[in-house]
Amino acid sequence: MARANNGSPTERGRSATLPGAQAAVDVGETGPRPLPTPHGREAPQRLGLIDLGSNSAQMSLLFRHAQDPLRFRVAEELLFVTGLSRNLSPDGHLSTAGKTRARTALRHFARRLETLGVNATDVRAVATAGIRRSTDGIAFLEEVREEIGLKLEVISGAEEAELSALAQERSFPRLCPLIVLDIGGRSTELALRFPGKTLWKTSLDVGSVQLSEQHGSNAAALEKGVDRALAPWRDSWSLERGSWPAEAPVVGVAGTVTTARQVLLGLREWDPTKLHGSELEAYQVEGLIQRLSAMTAEERLQLPGMHPGRADLIVAGLSLLAGLMRVLERDRCLVSDRGVRYGLLWQRWPLVQIRD
Repeated sequence: MARANNGSPTERGRSATLPGAQAAVDVGETGPRPLPTPHGREAPQRLGLIDLGSNSAQMSLLFRHAQDPLRFRVAEELLFVTGLSRNLSPDGHLSTAGKTRARTALRHFARRLETLGVNATDVRAVATAGIRRSTDGIAFLEEVREEIGLKLEVISGAEEAELSALAQERSFPRLCPLIVLDIGGRSTELALRFPGKTLWKTSLDVGSVQLSEQHGSNAAALEKGVDRALAPWRDSWSLERGSWPAEAPVVGVAGTVTTARQVLLGLREWDPTKLHGSELEAYQVEGLIQRLSAMTAEERLQLPGMHPGRADLIVAGLSLLAGLMRVLERDRCLVSDRGVRYGLLWQRWPLVQIRD
């Protein structure tokens, strides 16, 4: 499996040839017929999963094993940092630069899908808070459909929380019940997941992008900003948590958590075997906040594991993670690199298993 990271908030639509484009392996069109899904559709030979977020666009390409109709492997993980919802205009319009970078990413995804012969019916593509929060997001997606041929569905915060929770249950089945934190650029989703069911979920109107826009990388200002942002929900959470399992572990999803762990490990290359399922402890999060807030964005870029598109957002994202862990009274969280995209997979094809 290859993961390619391309694009940054400072780039303006620069197209890139992804290293992962050479890593795909054709598993062939033969083999036993797949079992039908609950909707009567057969699991496909190949499928694509796309998540257009506030700060990044990601696509996972999965290929079915030739001899096992329920076994898939991750062939490619593609990532573009687009900064789509950065620098919204006063009336809530997406910036021209952000839309250009998003188009570049989605056009590349469409080319990969066509090259690999993935049918349009076997692609699940969604857009989240960056589109929900903008006044011209729906119009932008219509332009994408007409120009590129990709149709993206805008999902609600509740749907986003549900998909993230499902992905974590399938990723860590022996650890359920789980508390899931999905920290995005314009929203943060939380959920309490039991086997087969999400008992509680919510979507908060706070994320790393707007916190960074408001407070930069000032650790003290960010801590106060996070406390203010979480205040409206803190009391209701306290009431809800009274009935939660006391030892339910927290799973952190998305770029803030994976980047933090990658930096702590000093990994220059993306390695899911060392990231997915690893742990971040609260003292490590606090230590990173202090360390990174004392550095310039340029200095952070020199750290192994720091993606160019996250260097100016990472302190804000970590401050939000630290605040959530304080409210939830947890001193550690698991790291997951399987978010909404994998929820889309298991929602539609619940019997599918991912194996090498």
